[in-house]
Amino acid sequence: FFYYRHICMSSKNIPRLFINKELKAKSNIKLNSNNKHYLKNVLRLSEGKVVNIFNGIDGEWETEIDFNIDNLTCKKQIRKQAKEYGPKLYFSLIKNHNIRWMIEKVTELGVEQITPIVTDRTNNKNFNEKKVLSHIIEASEVSERLTLPRLNKKSTLLNILKQTQQNSDILFLCNETREDDFLQNNLTKLNKKKISFLIGPEGGFSEKEVKLIKSFSHVKPIKLFDRI
Repeated sequence: FFYYRHICMSSKNIPRLFINKELKAKSNIKLNSNNKHYLKNVLRLSEGKVVNIFNGIDGEWETEIDFNIDNLTCKKQIRKQAKEYGPKLYFSLIKNHNIRWMIEKVTELGVEQITPIVTDRTNNKNFNEKKVLSHIIEASEVSERLTLPRLNKKSTLLNILKQTQQNSDILFLCNETREDDFLQNNLTKLNKKKISFLIGPEGGFSEKEVKLIKSFSHVKPIKLFDRI
């Protein structure tokens, strides 16, 4: 990851960190051991170099490194905080080595909320919330997001169907069959309605689950193209 993170940041040569602390002019931000190691030993930054930081609330700030006291000093705000709108994602838990890749990509693409669910064919029912949050932070840093997508607790298929219906969301079912309409055709008809996506496990939804999903009128089965 450190190599990937470094390459993504090298175009501007200014590393970017998520800091879960209040940010304001002249404030001193204490570096934790992971961030200190990354800046000092991985990127090999020296005293006085610039690092950009954000916390999802106070915008993005230009800071200066002080390794003598393991601090970043806020110099000036370079981006004001803005609301970042995006769809919600509900996904059936998949194998651990695929979860990291998926979390990185959906964070970079702009998903606003992420909710893992357990389904009939879920192969891996374990969910390491701490590890997934670290993947979210990493992807937000390199993609220049100002906010982190919200990571929700593990839920069930029935609960999220009821919840999205109550919230008046349009829930797109990413279906494996090819008789459904294209996603693009559905997006043009939304008129700013709230959007959610539902993705199944490696083995797909069971027949019972597909029947349950399609019994909710706010669900729209879609396909990306004429391939699975």
